[in-house]
Formats: sequence, C-alpha cells, structure tokens
Amino acid sequence: MELKNHFETSGQWLFRWRSYLPAVLLLPLVFAAANFERPWGRHDFQEIWELVCIGVTLLGLLVRVLVAGFVPSGTSGRNTKKQVADSLNTTGIYAVCRHPLYLGNFLIALGWAMFFHDGWLLAVFCMAFWLYYERIMMTEEAFLRGKFGEEFTAWAERTPAFIPNLKNWKRPALKFSVRTVVRREYLTFVGAMLVFVTLELLEHWHVDGQAQLSTFWPYLAALTGVTFVAVRVLHKCTRCLSEEGR
Repeated sequence: MELKNHFETSGQWLFRWRSYLPAVLLLPLVFAAANFERPWGRHDFQEIWELVCIGVTLLGLLVRVLVAGFVPSGTSGRNTKKQVADSLNTTGIYAVCRHPLYLGNFLIALGWAMFFHDGWLLAVFCMAFWLYYERIMMTEEAFLRGKFGEEFTAWAERTPAFIPNLKNWKRPALKFSVRTVVRREYLTFVGAMLVFVTLELLEHWHVDGQAQLSTFWPYLAALTGVTFVAVRVLHKCTRCLSEEGR
C-alpha cells in the first residue's frame, strides 16, 4: 500500500475514535505530577502559571467557538462513523486555517501539557499530537477533494492547513449563533476545566500530601458543574438551543 493511502486509511480509523483516543495523551501528565516541584517552592508562583495555562486553553476554546458560531449544519460536526460535509466552509476562520477545530484542540491540550512546566512532556505532546492529527487531516482532505474538486483545491492552495494566516480573513457567510456555540461546545468547556481541576488535585496530592482545592479553584469547579447541569437540561429538555440551519 502506498504511504499516502496508508496514512489516509489509518486516518479514517483515528477519525472515528478521535473523541476518545486523545485522552491517552493525558496519561503522561500523571507521571509528570510525580516529579513536579513548584517554582522556587512557592505556591503563589505556580498559581500564576496555572492562570497562564488556563488562558492558553481558553484561547483554544475561543477558536472552536469561532468555528461553531458561524458554520451551517452538516459541517464541522462530531460525526464519527463517516466523513460528512454538505458544503465547503471557506469563510471566517476557515479562510485563515483549513483545520481550525484541530488548532483549537491543540491549544486546549497545550494548556494542560504546560501545567507542570516539564519541557520533555511538552515535546512529547507536540510530537504525538502532530502524528495523530496529521493522518486525520489527510483523510478529511482526501474526502473533501473528492467531493468538491476544484473548489477544494483552490481553497487549499490559498489557505494554510494548521498555522493561521490572519491576512486571509473573510467575513463569515452566516451570522454568529450563540445558541449553536452553547449547544455544541459546552461539553468541550466542561471537559477542559475538569482536566485542570484534576491536575490541581494531583499537584496538591503530590506536594502537600492531600487532594485539595484552594484560591480560585473551588469557584472554577463550581462553575464547571453548574454549566454542565444547566446546559444539559436546556439541551435535553427544551428546544431553546436549537436553531434552523445550524
């Protein structure tokens, strides 16, 4: 089998399980916690660093928000069994980057990987992320090329695959939909914050000998829980988050 075909075939399998397999990348964080030491032994310095890490993850969430808020239905979804694209997104954030959802995922996970300020962990994370998502991106692009032909080729030639070119920005074809963002991305926010809360507990368990949350962490944990329950109820029990064509 040609290497290109092999990448696309393996990418199809990785695409199907892309919501679960990346969780494996979290396992090295457990080992990093075992060797963790606070900067100069000071908890307040570590707290500042943790805010930086959360900021990086929030930047990744913002990228995903810019995707979910402007795209029509039938694109950029959470489908797993097969590729789906009713139309080709080429405006908004898709004008500056061909795979903005994966860029968002990278920044979200980068914030986690930075938590224990371990250079080797960051290097392993970046390499693993690229090897994993490169195959998925190749598979998706093969599907889009086959379905949209020259339209895809022209878009791909002027749009970077992963590193955004902000000069290419084009006004989105649709208006921003808050309801769509809440419906599609609340679980991403909840999951991202739960990982941070877990990392904070691991930090205290290793350094202080007990799992605890201090300063702003109890509030973040509470916000995460309230967000999950509130949006889950709205999503499952009402139609207020539904929007035609989105």
